[in-house]
Amino acid sequence: MLICLVKPSKISKFMRLFLSLFFFAFFLMCFSVNSESITLEEALQKGLSVSYPIKEQMELLKKSKFSYISTIDLYLPRADLRATYTRTISPFSSVSVSAYSDTSRSSYSLSAVVSYRLFDGGERFAKRKAAYISYEKDVEILRSLTQEVVYNIKKYFYEALGKRHVVEAKRDSYETAKKIFDLTRTRYELGLARKSEVLQAQLRMESSHIEYENALAEYEKSTENLKSILSIKSNEPLEVEGRLEKPHSKLEKDDLVKRALELKPEIVLQEKELKRLEMVYKEKKSAWYPKIDAEVQHLRYDTNFFPEKRSDQFVLYLILPIFDGVGRYYTLKGITSEIAAAQANLEEKKREVELEITKAILDYHMSLKNVELYEKLVEEAKSNFEQSLGEYRVGKGDILSLLTSEKDLSSAKERYVSALTQANLALFYLEKVSYLKQY
Repeated sequence: MLICLVKPSKISKFMRLFLSLFFFAFFLMCFSVNSESITLEEALQKGLSVSYPIKEQMELLKKSKFSYISTIDLYLPRADLRATYTRTISPFSSVSVSAYSDTSRSSYSLSAVVSYRLFDGGERFAKRKAAYISYEKDVEILRSLTQEVVYNIKKYFYEALGKRHVVEAKRDSYETAKKIFDLTRTRYELGLARKSEVLQAQLRMESSHIEYENALAEYEKSTENLKSILSIKSNEPLEVEGRLEKPHSKLEKDDLVKRALELKPEIVLQEKELKRLEMVYKEKKSAWYPKIDAEVQHLRYDTNFFPEKRSDQFVLYLILPIFDGVGRYYTLKGITSEIAAAQANLEEKKREVELEITKAILDYHMSLKNVELYEKLVEEAKSNFEQSLGEYRVGKGDILSLLTSEKDLSSAKERYVSALTQANLALFYLEKVSYLKQY
């Protein structure tokens, strides 16, 4: 862009006013016109309602619930209706012929049987309990997925919110650089500044305008992750709304570790798995115990198609396994080893959780210190810029020092925004690994 270095006419003043209004309108268009603003709470509500992993796990949870309900059949009696037809090929050796005292080769029978298992060595209890524990495991998986979705929404939201504040900082920097350029050009027209100073101010103004445009592009790109997790189409505009503040949560490591070991879904899930394996062990152990079944039979038999002879019986069965190989013994040994492995896995998960919390809380405290440092840096850079601007206005300072101080102020603001963003993200991650907030 070429800048006229002579006394501006009314037309050039009109053009400058027009350009200023154009950039202001462009900024408003980018941030408000045809845009949907969304807060963090709204994003969480929408994200949890449209999350496909959560929907999938809820369906699996229903399946586990139905599987558990179906295990009640093991405790209910069983009723069967049986009909048979027998055609004797060799009547002299036929049991049916001698039984019916008839020379007919055809016999018919109809029976109704009601049976119930009185004792099974704990097999039914173990199966039903294992099914319920599997249901509880799916509940914990759902809690874990919900926690992961909440963290991702918060992360993407605050990343976009930080980029938005960077845009505002770059816009302020551009406006300040433009004011310095106007001031320098006015001083040049009055003969108080050199042409090189105007060119330097112009270069800084153009550079800050490029930074502002790049910040806008980065902000738009940062909203894509949020749009994706909220199931919003990429071509639909979305603006994040909220304040970017320093977090003030005071958290102690011991309290967080204790809470996580009690409530964190990953820990509870492994504990449920350990209990499930114990039920599997009891189920397999029931093969060593006898089975006792009771059965009531009503039997009709005859050589006619509609049998008339009847017999009513009550039968008590005792099934005692004496020898069926070595499978029962080694099956129990295998389950025992699996239980020991699950216990070791539980202890390893506890160790990992404690390590994650330790590292997360250190990162959180470090991020808070960075916020304090960059906040002081912004104050110092602002004071240095105001002093340089004041000296330049009265002709005591030079343009290079003024432009350098303005650039340092812009950089300090950007770093401060980044530090605030990282502090909030560190808090969200700490909440995740310690399961500090439940949804």
